[in-house]
Amino acid sequence: MTFRNTALPMTFVCLPLWLAGCSTPSVTTATVAPSAQASAAPSSPVAPASPMPAPSVAALPVSNRPANEAGLVPILEYHRITKKPTRYDRTAADFREDLERLRREHYRPVALQDLLAGKMNLPKGASPVVLTFDDADATQFRYLPMSDIDPDCAVGILQAFAKKYPDFPVVATFYVLPESAFGVAKDRAAKFKHLRDIGCEIGNHTVTHRSLKSLTDAQVQAELGGAVQKINAILPDTSVTSVALPMGISPKSAALLARGTFAGRPYMNASVLLVGANPSPSPYSENFDPMRLPRIQAVEGESGITDWLNKLGKSSVYVSDGDDTTVSVPANNAAIIASARLRGRRVVTVP
Repeated sequence: MTFRNTALPMTFVCLPLWLAGCSTPSVTTATVAPSAQASAAPSSPVAPASPMPAPSVAALPVSNRPANEAGLVPILEYHRITKKPTRYDRTAADFREDLERLRREHYRPVALQDLLAGKMNLPKGASPVVLTFDDADATQFRYLPMSDIDPDCAVGILQAFAKKYPDFPVVATFYVLPESAFGVAKDRAAKFKHLRDIGCEIGNHTVTHRSLKSLTDAQVQAELGGAVQKINAILPDTSVTSVALPMGISPKSAALLARGTFAGRPYMNASVLLVGANPSPSPYSENFDPMRLPRIQAVEGESGITDWLNKLGKSSVYVSDGDDTTVSVPANNAAIIASARLRGRRVVTVP
């Protein structure tokens, strides 16, 4: 088939905390709490601490909200985009409105790997949101008969939205079942490569979507390591280091989520994503655990997307200060910042 790349060039890549009013900030040098996790032996791949980041060229502010980089970060979890949605689905119109609301409320998409590193490079007044898609259903990425991307599938909607609003690029992680990903088998490789080329991440959702708790250790490693190998058979240079747990259920041996071996080849994960039901702590918080990242399901009702966006709009959300060399937090929240997660950044307190 003929494949047409319609994407714009892009970069890729879940306790309320109250915001205070604007005033002159002060630099905090002593109120940073050590992270309990940082002092323990690491159970997952951890990137080495980097030197002080170079000052970034700030984009224009997107709001006048006071900075709160100790605030919460929504990681949204989508499944099917369909005309007849069940509880866990969204219509194309729903998804478009989700994106419009996110942008209207000053969210900007960030890559999961950038959230993990705390290096989100957002303009002042912006809030990060991580978009994730589970199961690799055909409604997430579908071709029309002439090889164009269906404008009502998730990828088509994201690309059109980014074209309309260049400050909201296509940045997302697709957690795939590699043997059935995106429907038509003959198109699978082209779709994987397209996602990679526009800057999206391919994540691990196991091979068969079975509950990992019901499996032996060997079977767990076959599900996790086997999925990585099948993805790498299509994208050999792609690093697959994040897994979304089927049904949010961990294996009996949780250590196998971080690392294991299948068919003589090792796998490692730097992050594990749960199913529901709340936002993530700030990546600078002592409560941030990359191996147990909560998500907000894109459903209606209690703890769904609308419920949580309404709650976050009342001041508990992460708001960027526009400077990648600092972490600006309300003074009464400075104690939750973990020094091991700063990677050379300095803490600035705001009243």
